[in-house]
Amino acid sequence: MKLFRIKSIITIFIFSITLSCEKVEKVEDPYPISEIEFTFLQASNKVYISVKALKGYQGFTLDSILVLWQGTSISDNADTLKLLDDGTMGDLISKDEIFTRKINNDITNLKNIIPLKDADSVFLSILGVYNSKLLEISSAFILGNRRPIFLSVSAPDTVNKPTKNEDGSINADKYYVKAKVEDPNGPDDLKRVFFRSYHVGLDSMMNGGNPILLFDDGGGDEGSGDAKKSDGEFTRLLSIPFSAETGTYYWTFEAQDISNAYSTSIKRTLIVQ
Repeated sequence: MKLFRIKSIITIFIFSITLSCEKVEKVEDPYPISEIEFTFLQASNKVYISVKALKGYQGFTLDSILVLWQGTSISDNADTLKLLDDGTMGDLISKDEIFTRKINNDITNLKNIIPLKDADSVFLSILGVYNSKLLEISSAFILGNRRPIFLSVSAPDTVNKPTKNEDGSINADKYYVKAKVEDPNGPDDLKRVFFRSYHVGLDSMMNGGNPILLFDDGGGDEGSGDAKKSDGEFTRLLSIPFSAETGTYYWTFEAQDISNAYSTSIKRTLIVQ
């Protein structure tokens, strides 16, 4: 009887061990590539890409992190870019497992540049090279709001200060100021086009620092001076006031969209003599 009880205890113990072993699950390595980020830096016309990548995966060591950059067309032949974790080329902190690249959006650096207009999304893949093991993640990013773009600016470079006639009336020449502007999100996204005037010698803003608006309203010479409504060319027919000081002026042109994003500013120099 005692022997039977001992055998039973041993059997239960072995069975318990077997059950415990069956419950042990193999711990998988976390997928090593995550947190893919893309930003189009419109002001500087640069592409910024970053990704978090672990240094090891399933016994393999990370060799490199690459971007297969397709730009705005998924069918294009990709540019191959190496992301860095050494504190250079846009990477902020060395060896923090955040691999980064900041690159100029131009044909000297990329075949697949982001065009200034008519682009909604970009496509890229992250390729992690872990010894002989390749890991790939494909991603698409919506570009979202795009800033307005100046195609051209036309303004006089030298004008004469108005004079008074014998009868006291002002004799002032009129000048056209024009700017051709596009918004990649469509013409309805443009909020305003304008310039500000700064007198260099006086070190002060003219017109109280307020913007001088250009119009695309087809107002003609009896109004704004704009020849054709909604053609993307913004115009102002103006004359230099009699009270204007002679000297050098800087005219700084800007365009603003509905989201309050501003274009790159364009500067012209005007001499009033």
